[in-house]
Amino acid sequence: MKQKHYWLMAGVVVLATGSGIRLAQASDHADTQEVVSRAGTDLTDVYVFPSPENADNVVLAMNFNPLIPRGGTAQFDTDVLYQFKLDLNADGVEDRVIQVTFTGSGANQRVRVAGPMRPNQVGGTNTLLPVTSNEGAVNTTFFASPTVKVFAGLREDSFFFDLEQFFTILPDRGVPTGLTQPPANPNQPMATSWRPTGQAVDFLSNGGFNVLSIVIECPRALLVN
Repeated sequence: MKQKHYWLMAGVVVLATGSGIRLAQASDHADTQEVVSRAGTDLTDVYVFPSPENADNVVLAMNFNPLIPRGGTAQFDTDVLYQFKLDLNADGVEDRVIQVTFTGSGANQRVRVAGPMRPNQVGGTNTLLPVTSNEGAVNTTFFASPTVKVFAGLREDSFFFDLEQFFTILPDRGVPTGLTQPPANPNQPMATSWRPTGQAVDFLSNGGFNVLSIVIECPRALLVN
């Protein structure tokens, strides 16, 4: 049986008032002043997997704003366009797009979803797609349409990362609060390899850190047909 391979990209663009939409440029978590000042653009991880409840559905998730402490609060950036882009033929051009935007502030934020549908424009130029679906509250699960289920809100960070050892290998980075062994000399690595399995410490879950998650479940057919 011939297998088909699809490519997914997730990302953000800043909705610049009066000047269209511009791409948010950054390198890594908290590495630039732009990302530090706009945590809602700090993309951490992207996940795609079959729905555990419906074999015909697929789940897409992207996480933002790392290291939110347990009990802490955070909100999505209302000036940011969050997007899933799917390339169906490996030509480097998106064929289907899901766009997510937010309104309001704090616990009263609302989420709107457009798509999946064909994009109006492709590549670095992004235009808003028409929103024909229901909107919902953050931190709740709702149906944007009869077959598209959405959740946006705080979740425990599911990524496993021995951050303490990372900073001993690459100490020239900003060390977050809670790290038990900060590097004594930021110019001198204290290790050259990762700790063995069983000795690695998951800084994220041990510290109870959360992220902002956007999770969408929809029929696979909506993405590929």
